[in-house]
Amino acid sequence: MRRLMMLMLLATTVPGVMHAGPLGGTGGIVSGSLGALQEKTVKDGVFTVDQAVRGRERYDATCQRCHGADLTGGAGRSLTGDVFLRDWAGLTLDGLFERMQSMPPDGSESLAADAYVDIISYVLERNGFPAGAGELSAGVLGGVRVEGDEGPNVVPNFALVRVVGCLTGSEGDGWRLSHASEEARAADPAASAGDERAAAEAAPLGDAAFQLMYVFPSPAAYVGHKVETKGLLIRGDDDEHSLNVTSVQSLAERCGP
Repeated sequence: MRRLMMLMLLATTVPGVMHAGPLGGTGGIVSGSLGALQEKTVKDGVFTVDQAVRGRERYDATCQRCHGADLTGGAGRSLTGDVFLRDWAGLTLDGLFERMQSMPPDGSESLAADAYVDIISYVLERNGFPAGAGELSAGVLGGVRVEGDEGPNVVPNFALVRVVGCLTGSEGDGWRLSHASEEARAADPAASAGDERAAAEAAPLGDAAFQLMYVFPSPAAYVGHKVETKGLLIRGDDDEHSLNVTSVQSLAERCGP
């Protein structure tokens, strides 16, 4: 039952995972912009006032029925306030763009790329981000990161994250990660594969510690291994936080600081 509740929470907090309504995120480990463009944030004035006006018209015509006239959600996710930042802070706008292109789910009202970019501009305006002198375009979305008031490196509570560390503990005493890396945003709850797994294998260990919650199946075979763990971040009152686990995989049979 607790595992089911966790998956339901995941469906309402992680972009692109089991959403009932439009707008989520892309899969894989989040590592920022992969292009050569200098990265900006949404605080840098990446859209124009006129573009946001166009975006509002397009939003009202195609998105309002699911996400609400005030962007606070309904059948679809809220696109404003704490929910928007929880879903997207630390990620670049190309993920939001890709998710928009698949919406609505029945494909009945697919728009041109520039229309989706205009809608993103309107969403940014409604979230209080400033307009600038130049219009946002699809080609630069991968170089624009969503950032809240706490800055670019703060992962929101309840966000889906990836952590690399040493697995310790037992079924009776509970599972923990020691010598763990800092949490990094992820958008796919499944264990990494291919290049993403290779990046996890190469990731250095750190000084963090995490308690692992609702781990299934049992990771007992990985005790003492270097592992990649994904899950929802639950910040504690002290220096140890928890992960509501979605996947654990072994990266190496030995682990150490």
